[in-house]
Amino acid sequence: MRLLNDTRFVVSSLILLILLFSFLLHRNLNYRFNDSAGPTIGVITFKNKTVLRKYNDAVVWDLIESKTEVKNRDTIRTEGLSDAVLTLNDGTKINISENSMILLDISDKNININFAYGSFEAAREGTVSGDMKMNITAGDKTVEVASGDVKLDKTKSELNIKVDQGEAKLTSNGKEETIAKDQIANVTDSGVKVGKPVYRLATPEDRKNILSESGTERISFSLSGWKSDSVKQTNPYIEISLFPDFSKSFIKEKLTSASLSKKLGSGSYYWRVSYEDPTSKSKLTTEVFQFRILSDPGLRILSPKSGEVFTYSQDIPVVRFVWNPLDLYSSYSVQIAKDSNFTEGLVSKQTQNQSLAFDSLKEGSYFARIQAKSNLPGIAEKSSTVVSFQVSKKTNTTPPELLEPVRGKTFAEEQTRSQLFFSWKDDKDFSGYEWELSNDSNFQSKVKSESTKNNFLKLTGGLNIGTYFWRVKGIGSNGQAIESKSNTFTVIAKEEMELVAPANGAEVEVDERSLVVLKWRKLTGKSNYEVEIARQSDFQPLVLKETVSGNYFEFKSKDLGRFYWRVRSVEGDGDLSSVRNFQMISGMEPPSLLTPVRNETVDLFSRNSVVFTWKPVDKASGYRIHLIDISGIREKQILNERTNSTKLQFSEIQKLNVGRFRWEVAALYKQPDGTERESAYNKQDFFISVPELKVPKILTPGKIYVE
Repeated sequence: MRLLNDTRFVVSSLILLILLFSFLLHRNLNYRFNDSAGPTIGVITFKNKTVLRKYNDAVVWDLIESKTEVKNRDTIRTEGLSDAVLTLNDGTKINISENSMILLDISDKNININFAYGSFEAAREGTVSGDMKMNITAGDKTVEVASGDVKLDKTKSELNIKVDQGEAKLTSNGKEETIAKDQIANVTDSGVKVGKPVYRLATPEDRKNILSESGTERISFSLSGWKSDSVKQTNPYIEISLFPDFSKSFIKEKLTSASLSKKLGSGSYYWRVSYEDPTSKSKLTTEVFQFRILSDPGLRILSPKSGEVFTYSQDIPVVRFVWNPLDLYSSYSVQIAKDSNFTEGLVSKQTQNQSLAFDSLKEGSYFARIQAKSNLPGIAEKSSTVVSFQVSKKTNTTPPELLEPVRGKTFAEEQTRSQLFFSWKDDKDFSGYEWELSNDSNFQSKVKSESTKNNFLKLTGGLNIGTYFWRVKGIGSNGQAIESKSNTFTVIAKEEMELVAPANGAEVEVDERSLVVLKWRKLTGKSNYEVEIARQSDFQPLVLKETVSGNYFEFKSKDLGRFYWRVRSVEGDGDLSSVRNFQMISGMEPPSLLTPVRNETVDLFSRNSVVFTWKPVDKASGYRIHLIDISGIREKQILNERTNSTKLQFSEIQKLNVGRFRWEVAALYKQPDGTERESAYNKQDFFISVPELKVPKILTPGKIYVE
């Protein structure tokens, strides 16, 4: 009992328990269950990007690769822009689309698939075991396939089944339906509809990968089975969406012909055609096709540059090849030859990285190219342009080449205390270097000098205002010094952050882009700046805070009015500019307000509404009115409404308290892209009041006595 009262014992025991349970929890969460004893039911014959597998009774998802065996009761899940092909032991091929999940269970001599969500296809043509059936469960629906090809799409609200070969049996709510070849079954809460679609999707084909160098392509959509006579009866629409359930249609457009083209950016898309049943007038849809526009830029060799010369004196130099990475390609081959046809002295190396080095290229002229290979279907091998380079042995030692600071560069005085950095090209011919700094070009009087074995030097202590010259001497193995050319730079006094435009207090008339360009004077040696914009001069709260490169910023705002702004440099001491303000105004005319007039008192005792009126504005497509309660410490918006009229009657007087209110109206103008842009708001204040009511006096009855 005394131990339980001992603080040291109790605290130590609790810490040990926390560590023990933390270890057990971590081990449980990261335990990779490996059901090696379970039967193998198939193999992942193809996978693209992220495909996950979860063993039965496990909680952790593992990445799965091609040629991986799949065990019974495994769950397979794909993520965005990923897919996989699973080949079962009986020859059944299951093609799992992106963002899909299925659970496989082969028991009682049947293939049982629990379909959670997404889309997948099953092809049973040519299977080994003809007696084995495939049962697909999707919620409370069951699809039975003996042989043939079937495709299923499942969303929250519906299930679509298409049979390309053979037939399938669908059981839903105790009713059985047979789906024959080329038929589609649409299962929703309202029931099951089975039939051949009036329209068949043709191009782009399902699971089509479309490569685009620019990232934007014009896609041609076409249908088969188009009959001009039935168009009026069926009223077809093409739907293109980023979501497989078409919860948000990216494009929905009425079809007047069997083909249509649209310009689309890179991404994954779904498309279908919706139409009306000529008899029942109920809505029907075709099957859903998926296609991808994949950004596929050209393969470019970044290093070496064409015509570059690699020199050496003793050891053969290392020639490093660097190229731009390509998302669609998994491996690269660097090929080097003596001729541009790549037949003489061909050397080839393969890698999965974006760089590769060669250290055995002897003196001579070479040609090089890079070839990229993809593991995605339908994507051909890609080759870069051919570059030429030389490996040359030096006949004499060349002087060091200065890199930074470049000739004529300018530094502020405070920068030299911490940021003055000198560098030059390294050369194996030199065992060390002598760095020199002087006030004159002849180096008669040296300000500083240092010896180093590196090809860089950081100067500390700072420099005074003036012009300086610097050079480097390379020290050879024989002790002989070879002098570089000199470079010059200038040190100036500290610069102040200065705002340039717009002028302080200026009124800036903006067009439909609502854009104001803010400019400031660039500080020497500083390229990154932080821009702060606010409605109030104390910058509380901030409307925008953004770091930019350069000496200007394009500020966009849907709201007009006055803004305050300032700029500070990110590097160094963070110099802060003074504060300026500007007012964004619109060239579009706002409406003139009529009633209630300015400072009018509206008595609600005898009214059940407040009527707002204003003058019409020429070319206005509509108006937006705001009603704001400004009687308290904080403003409270009561009304925000768009109207085509020049009058609005507000009847929700229960929202109005006694006090001061502001109403404001802006004119809306139609833009070329179909959107509407607001003018400035005209504003007026008015008051709400009710007459003072007297408390009634009760006259009768008087006092009542009860026994």
